[in-house]
Amino acid sequence: MGLASGRAWSAAAAMVVAALSLSACRTAPVETPAQQAEIGDLLVRAGTANVTLAKAFVPGLPNGLYKGVVRVQTEGQPDSSARLYQVNAVCSLENEPNWPTYDNIYGNELKDLADAGTFSTATRWQILYHFDGGVDSTGVLSRQAWTDRLKDNLCRRGTFNDSTARPAT
Repeated sequence: MGLASGRAWSAAAAMVVAALSLSACRTAPVETPAQQAEIGDLLVRAGTANVTLAKAFVPGLPNGLYKGVVRVQTEGQPDSSARLYQVNAVCSLENEPNWPTYDNIYGNELKDLADAGTFSTATRWQILYHFDGGVDSTGVLSRQAWTDRLKDNLCRRGTFNDSTARPAT
């Protein structure tokens, strides 16, 4: 094997490494904080569920009342299996007097995005995430990994915590 042949192998190996590196860069989309998300952005990935923004969340009162619509798609399933959920989140403050001791997300399933703004008692659900770790679910949708993660995103908890506040010393 001559020097030119060795260089050809080195060049080919470098191209393979570069191609593999580029394909590794095409990993799953990054979760977007709800306050920065645009329609179609991934809000939450939990297990095989991908939750994207279908209608922007609108912040409400200082307690973090949010209203929006999400699309939940299971990886490997056809688009027609995706579900739309109208979601409200009421985020509380831990250890604050006269504030609830839980974060509250609730909503209902929608057949069509045009139905946003109307609530159906037939598809209504609510999940309370108590600060002591307890969770209460009522209605047609029970607690799931994606609801846990969406609550964290909407209430800016866990990896979505963007607070610059520092504890008092």
